[in-house]
Amino acid sequence: MSILASCEFFLLVDFSGIVGLVLLNPSTGRYYKIPYPPSYDSGTEHYGIYLDDAKNDYKVVRIIQNGEMNMEVRVYSLRTNKWRLIERTVEKCYAWCSVVIGHLLHIVFSLEYTNSKKRIGCFDILAEKWITDVPMPEINVNKWIKLAVLDGLLCVITVDSIWVMKEYGVKDSWFKLISIISDEIWDTPIAFRKGSQNEVFCLQYRNSKLECIWYNVREKKATTATLNGVLPKATNIYICKGSLVDFPGGRNMKLH
Repeated sequence: MSILASCEFFLLVDFSGIVGLVLLNPSTGRYYKIPYPPSYDSGTEHYGIYLDDAKNDYKVVRIIQNGEMNMEVRVYSLRTNKWRLIERTVEKCYAWCSVVIGHLLHIVFSLEYTNSKKRIGCFDILAEKWITDVPMPEINVNKWIKLAVLDGLLCVITVDSIWVMKEYGVKDSWFKLISIISDEIWDTPIAFRKGSQNEVFCLQYRNSKLECIWYNVREKKATTATLNGVLPKATNIYICKGSLVDFPGGRNMKLH
C-alpha cells in the first residue's frame, strides 16, 4: 500500500495487488476504485486530488516524467471515470517534489539535474492547466530544496532554512521560520500547535532516524512529539480532516 496524495478529506491510495487505485475517505472507510492511468513508460510520478464542489466531481491529476525526462499530464474525473490527456512535452526538465494547496498542485522544476535554475510550477486541477509560477523566496536556488504545506501555507525547505509564504503568490510575504544549523537534517513541517505560532510539529532526522518533534521557534529547541500519548513512527504524514462525505457508488473497506 502506498499513499499517493491527500486533500482536505480524502486520500489517493494504491492498494497494488489487492484493490488497486482508490479514492479513500479514512473517516468512514468508504472508497471508490478508479482505473490506473495509461502507462507512459516508467518514471517519477506526482499526484494531486481535489473535490470540485460546483460540479460534484472528484479530480485527480498525474504528472509523470519518463526516463528521457519528457513529461505527461493527465486528469481523471470521477464523473466520467476516465483519464484525459492534458499535455505531453518533449522539453527536458526535472521535477523534484510536489505539494497540493487547495486545487493547486505545486512542483519544483529544474532545467538541469544539477539543481540549477529552479522554479515552482503551478497546475490548476480545476481549470486543468498550468498557471503562473509561484515566486521563490530569496534563497540560493542552486541548492537542494523541498516543498511542504504548513497549516495551508506554502513552505520551502532548504539545507539551511525553512521559509513560509504568508500571503499566497506574493514574493515579499516569504519569511524565514527556522534557521537550520549544520548538524540538523530537516524533512517536513506539518502544523503549528493549536493556539500558538511558536511551536511547530515537524519531521526531522535525529540520531539517524526520522522522528516527529515539536520545535519551539523562539527558544530554538526540539522535543520528541507524542500523539494521544503514543510515540508515532515517522515515515510520511498526511493530514485529512474528518468528513462523512461519501463517494457516489463507493464501497466499504475494512480498515486496519
